[in-house]
This record gives sequence, structure tokens and C-alpha cells, in this order.
Amino acid sequence: MSAQPPPPTDAEVRMARFAAEQLAPDGRTEVQEFLNRDETLSLDVMTCPQAPSAGSTSVTTLSLHRYPNLVGTTDVRVELVTVLEDVEERLVTGLLVASAFAAVGEPWPLSPGTVFPGIVADLLGGSAPHLLLTGAGTFPRLSRYRLEADELQGGTDVHWLHGVPVHEVERVFLREHGLDALEDRFVAAEVAFTDVHRESVL
Repeated sequence: MSAQPPPPTDAEVRMARFAAEQLAPDGRTEVQEFLNRDETLSLDVMTCPQAPSAGSTSVTTLSLHRYPNLVGTTDVRVELVTVLEDVEERLVTGLLVASAFAAVGEPWPLSPGTVFPGIVADLLGGSAPHLLLTGAGTFPRLSRYRLEADELQGGTDVHWLHGVPVHEVERVFLREHGLDALEDRFVAAEVAFTDVHRESVL
């Protein structure tokens, strides 16, 4: 078992407050610490019920940035966020926690275009079984946050990635044509990423 993780720094507390303002400016939030199965990894997660609108739940990780995330040869520190409608709060939170722990445990590089295969179907059901990571376009101010110098030796940029459910045919299209082409299809179809039961754009 690993040592108890250090408490959030003042800079991390400010970052959490900033994230809360983006996800639920008028709502309540709940922050929980999660441990993986063998209790070697920990993760702080914020759940925002009924945000950004009634019937939806917004969830973001808050301490994923503490773990290295090598994309190619570059260590890019990230957090994950998702917003889903008509899904139990605990399941939305569980989906994000499972994805984050899978990424850290593998280790699995996290960047726009990363897909967690089958994880939505395993945990939530629905017609879109995979979780795709895209940029933080839904929350543009989370695209890059400067975490101050009392964390990670001099400060670092933290980038949020938005997890959205996708269909198998969309995953295949992504692999063959790239993320930009798939996102163009999403924009043209005005996809409701919050709906795990939505129809495919293809």
C-alpha cells in the first residue's frame, strides 16, 4: 500500500474552486477521494449534481495532474471532465474515476483522440459504448490552467480533456480519418454528447 497522499496544496485548492466555477457556478459540489483496488493510487474528484442544467451531472478529476502523462516524449499534465444527462450521479463519477485509474495504471497516454473502449457500456449501458477524450471546448476556460509554483516544482499548465460517449462506428471513423474529421461530423450533426443513448452520426 502506498503512503497517504499529501493534502491539496493552496494552489490546488484554488484550481478546484476555479473548476467549480466553470462546471456549476450556481450549484453545489462534492469532492471525494477515491482509491484504486489495491489502494496504491488515489484520486480527488468533484461531482456537480444538476449542473450545468437540471437532469445532468458534471464530474471532474482534481488530482490526476499529479501523475505523469507522457504523450510522445512530452509530459502533459491533464484532468478529465464529463457531463452526462439522465444518469445516476454515482455512475457518472464512477465512469470518470475508472477511466482515470485505467490511464494511470497502464500507463495510458491521455490526449485528444484517446478512446477507452467499452467502458461506457460496462458501467452505464447505453448505445454509445466507448469514451472518447476531446478538447475542453464545452468549458473553454479549462483548456489550460496555470497551476502555481507551490505544486510541481515551479508551476505547470494543466489541461482538461472532455470525455464523451461514442459509438463503435465513430471509433472506427476516428481511427481511419482522425479526430478533426470526426469532430466535424459531430458539429454538423449538433451532437448531444451528454446523451449515452444518442444515435451515431455515421
